[in-house]
Amino acid sequence: MKKWSLLLLSLGLGIVMLPNPTTHASSGYTVVKSSFPGGFGKMYHAANPKQNAYVWTTTKHTKKLANIKNYPNTSWHSTGTVILRHNNKNAVYYRVDAISPTKTKKFVSGWIWRGYLKRGYNPNFTQVKSIGLDNSTNKEYKQFIQQSKYQQLTRDILALFPNSTVSKSLSRYALFRDPKDKIVNNVATFNAMDDFLNVKNRLTNQQRLTKIKTILDANGYTTVKRQKEYVIGIYLTNFQWSDQYDTGDMHQGFVIGTK
Repeated sequence: MKKWSLLLLSLGLGIVMLPNPTTHASSGYTVVKSSFPGGFGKMYHAANPKQNAYVWTTTKHTKKLANIKNYPNTSWHSTGTVILRHNNKNAVYYRVDAISPTKTKKFVSGWIWRGYLKRGYNPNFTQVKSIGLDNSTNKEYKQFIQQSKYQQLTRDILALFPNSTVSKSLSRYALFRDPKDKIVNNVATFNAMDDFLNVKNRLTNQQRLTKIKTILDANGYTTVKRQKEYVIGIYLTNFQWSDQYDTGDMHQGFVIGTK
């Protein structure tokens, strides 16, 4: 698969231990230990959004790449850690990269002291187009749906099920059909829905919502039945995605689980 979350997996290079400290003579910083664990990495955001906090191009500390104070909507994805010694003191730095949802020069990748960061996605999702289901929490995913201006169709669909809740795990199941994400025994999937959601179209959100309601009605989820309590799995990207997907991968997904 070539989904973003699975591409992150390829970044997992294992644990790297440096037997002898490496000193950058020009800066006086010594790499004591480094680690690049496998997996999807962790998300961080600025601990103090108003504080100057710099991302450096390398561990040598010779060039500042960005000041995260200037990236108020950005979440920082960490894939590695180093311990640096400077002036006889150790400090932990994270290898981070980020794509700013608002800046023209979007991609930033470098090193930052971990004290400047706080664990989790940036809670301001208003300008964010998508987040990873593999490294977000259930709470973060719900906040993203509630706040993002790109998630209006998702909100409209969920409004059809006023007594139901969204599950991040089941949303992942809606995309990948991985049994470990099937958090309830009974999950309804819809071939017609999968077909519609995974073919690009130029319909308006209202036209898309009408089509989705038609599919739900055809499968017995009429207005009355939709008032029941369900667990919803949903992942929509506003019908915008890259075509670089393997056959069988889904771009968007929707399933209904019975509590």
